[in-house]
Amino acid sequence: MSGQRGVSTLGAVLLAGTAGLLTATLLMDWMVVDVHVVDETPVHIKVPFPLVIADMATGLIPEEALREAKVPPEARAQKELVLAAVRTLAECPDAQLVKVRTEDASVDIIKDGDTLRIAVDADDAVVRCNIPIDGVAEALERWDWETADPKMLFDVLRAADTGELVTVATEDGVRVAITMW
Repeated sequence: MSGQRGVSTLGAVLLAGTAGLLTATLLMDWMVVDVHVVDETPVHIKVPFPLVIADMATGLIPEEALREAKVPPEARAQKELVLAAVRTLAECPDAQLVKVRTEDASVDIIKDGDTLRIAVDADDAVVRCNIPIDGVAEALERWDWETADPKMLFDVLRAADTGELVTVATEDGVRVAITMW
């Protein structure tokens, strides 16, 4: 009988481990990079990427490199103004903020809920970008305003809604999309 018990215990441990791994995977913030090239030899690559890995990778950046990436004093002096502007943008009603039309391009920037939507339609490319305003505000508030901090980007990405974050499609058939999942 003790042989059967060992097998059932092993099965329970494997099942619990698998369930834990699946749960952790589902609770993580993921980014999917999708590259599609249409030409004589088409290429389509999708790479799922957990943001926790990117966070860990930023820890490998040498301290010397970040020490040299000093923020100019002029930018530091505007910290409160920048934070107030982002907070005000977050609180203002939805609106079209920018609308530019030229012969070969158009640019629209729209505040939609807690997202800043940027659309660029040019002769050679179409770009769509969705920026989470609350993520930008949180990242700027936590930032030391002294040196460049690559982790800020991942703080902003974590605040993004599920869906396409950035899409770039060029006239020569290249499409790159970054989707939050």
